[in-house]
Amino acid sequence: MEKFISLVTSFLVIPFLFLFCLIIWFIRASNKLNRYKIIIKESEKNLDIALAKRYDTICQMIKVAKSFAKYEKSTFTDLVKLRQESGIRGFENVIKNQDQAIEKIHVLAEAYPELKSSEEFLRLEDEIDDENEQLAAAKRIVNNNISIFNQEIVSFPTSQVAKLKGMVEMDFLREENLDQKKSIDDFDYNV
Repeated sequence: MEKFISLVTSFLVIPFLFLFCLIIWFIRASNKLNRYKIIIKESEKNLDIALAKRYDTICQMIKVAKSFAKYEKSTFTDLVKLRQESGIRGFENVIKNQDQAIEKIHVLAEAYPELKSSEEFLRLEDEIDDENEQLAAAKRIVNNNISIFNQEIVSFPTSQVAKLKGMVEMDFLREENLDQKKSIDDFDYNV
């Protein structure tokens, strides 16, 4: 009888231990995915900071340009429409809008040579170059964190936890006009 009780107890303890280990694993995997989501949000906030800094520099460039080109009101009202959005697609739209604003400012500078040679304008152009490097670094960090998260949620058995939590793969930040940047066929070699 004692052997029978020992055998029954073993059959009850083994499934209980297995279930206990499964629950512990599920909690650990769930917490790991939650940490990755927080890391991605943090890197997106760093991207927000880079975009805000770039926005401020663009606004300064607009102020400098306004002092040289007082009659270009339509250009300036278009530039002020740099909107803030959220999410990966929102970041891409903000970056695209800021890039367009910078292009418009440079076109305006071509029309006003004294603006183009202004010391303050040249300093702001250098700041934009630095901010573009910071922005590129922030984009790489966001994409790297998204990559780590995506790898986790498609890897078995963590993929099952992600599925239960409704987590799906996230989109990466994309680079605009990538095909043009890969080819030098249309490059102007004239000096």
